[in-house]
Amino acid sequence: MFVQVIKFGGVGILATLVHVFTALAARSLLHVEVQQANLIGFALAFVVSYTGHARVTFNAPMRSGQQIYRFALVALTGFAASSATVWAVTGPMGLSFPVAMAAVAVIVPAISFVAMRMWVFTAAPKASLGLLPDLALVAAIALAVLAVFWGRLVNHDIAWFLFATRDWLAGAQLYVDIIEVNPPLAFYLTVPGLRLADLLGITDQQGHYVATSLLLAIGLVWSGRILLAAHDMATPRRLAFLFGTALAVLLPSLNGFGQRDQILVISFLPWALIEAAPRPTRRGQTLAAALFAAIGMCLKPHFVVLPLAVTILNCIETRSFRPVLAPANMVFLATGVAYVGYVWAVHPAYLLQIAPTATWVYGAYGKPVLEVVSGLGPSMGVFALLVAVAYRSGAMSREVRLFVALASGGLVTYFLQSTGFSYHKVPFLTFTAVAAFFLLLQRDRSRGVAALAGLAAAAVAVLGLQQGFYRNNAIPEITEVTDELGPIKQLMTISSHVYTGPPVAFAIGANWVSRYPANWLVPGAINRLDKTDCVSEAPICDRLREIAARNRTGNILDITRLQPDLIIVDRNSGYFDSPPFDWIAFMAEDPAWDAVFAQYHQAAVSSRFLYFMRNR
Repeated sequence: MFVQVIKFGGVGILATLVHVFTALAARSLLHVEVQQANLIGFALAFVVSYTGHARVTFNAPMRSGQQIYRFALVALTGFAASSATVWAVTGPMGLSFPVAMAAVAVIVPAISFVAMRMWVFTAAPKASLGLLPDLALVAAIALAVLAVFWGRLVNHDIAWFLFATRDWLAGAQLYVDIIEVNPPLAFYLTVPGLRLADLLGITDQQGHYVATSLLLAIGLVWSGRILLAAHDMATPRRLAFLFGTALAVLLPSLNGFGQRDQILVISFLPWALIEAAPRPTRRGQTLAAALFAAIGMCLKPHFVVLPLAVTILNCIETRSFRPVLAPANMVFLATGVAYVGYVWAVHPAYLLQIAPTATWVYGAYGKPVLEVVSGLGPSMGVFALLVAVAYRSGAMSREVRLFVALASGGLVTYFLQSTGFSYHKVPFLTFTAVAAFFLLLQRDRSRGVAALAGLAAAAVAVLGLQQGFYRNNAIPEITEVTDELGPIKQLMTISSHVYTGPPVAFAIGANWVSRYPANWLVPGAINRLDKTDCVSEAPICDRLREIAARNRTGNILDITRLQPDLIIVDRNSGYFDSPPFDWIAFMAEDPAWDAVFAQYHQAAVSSRFLYFMRNR
């Protein structure tokens, strides 16, 4: 025992030193964020630690699959503990990164020794561990996600919702003082992240990352419970599936972590696994999972296609229309009706003004069909080939069929939205990957099916990694100018692109002071006016001019009331059929503009933008 402790200490000290000094080197030489430096140190220390403990400390075989996965769980738990320690020490405690790493050097070895001696390097446990391995894995995944995203800028749509939801909580009225094309549930689901930010004393962006990571953890743990109870999936296969599913959820969403399409996928996982289960589950759990999925469905009207796809599959398989009246579908229906009723009662302006207006002008953000198709790369062809081969080889289990149906529904929602935005691909890509994982976990699969399933999963991973983390090319250009102009407290950008506004405000430490995420009413109105014969179709032109004027008036009211320090004007706005569009000339069509704009002077110009500072 004493000798084993000494050996453990020696290997542990070596691995910890590798972890600490690698992390410190990564932090100082590569200039990465503290959590990312910790991740790099952990990865190298993992290899050193397993090799040393297996060969030296416990004299155990190196290639035991059970041993490796148990060691990986303990290591991930240790990483979770180290990540939590780094966050606590450098965040709320306000101490330095070296102090955090010193605390890691004490806490992690103590946890690891107990777990390795009692579980990893012993015979397989006789008693079932239940969901403990799932909890450890999911906790490690959630903390790893936080480590990766912690210092990164949020996607531009999320940046807008963070600013707009803050304004709403402060008293602004949705769809009157805040003009957004999406229904209100997105604002409600932004609130938990803001409350967590206030509670933990972190930024709103970090609060968003914490809330989304918690939601992901809930979805994965719930899924693990269903796999254990209803699918009778053994622990190694269950953990492999959960890890693969987490990657399938995360990789397509690297540039939009927490976007609505990703929230949809997370919310659908438990219900989908219940629908695919070979054994029935309790009615209460089925209804709860359906309600969880229904909340995600209500984020966008297009998302109703997903439960519809599953219902069609069930009708085909049973050769009956009875699945239409399944209890889960009644939950979807009741939730959807209740949500519409709630919006009508609490946010009537959305149904009476925003939605009708969007039908007139939002089509400007659409793309040609071929361009939308090209955005999927080879993934659609791989998906079709995978389904065909799996069907012909008899590998289309109920789980595979269910997630193929969901992937098909995700593909339909992608085309219905017709913008080609990267985050619109997420449901199709994620559910395709999950179907592939079920094929890979089948014991009697053919090599051809396994190869195609691996190819499908790889295609999803490659697409996600190719687009990478969120990048905003406008920010470097703008910050180079704003650094010279001095501190900016309040910002407005006049553009048709969201990425030129709210995320820029986060990047320069300013508050976003426009009721619009971007001037989204204008491109569609201008494009349709250019194509309409206003002599023979005068009412249509009057309506389009009124929509454009509404956007213009909103800008003037916001400038007058909120007095932004800086107004940025985009000289290269997209979505117009006849660019470039002159925003200043457009704003000058309102007689009130000259007096408002006289309070500003042009302070700078860059290749794309004009910068107008408020007169002191």
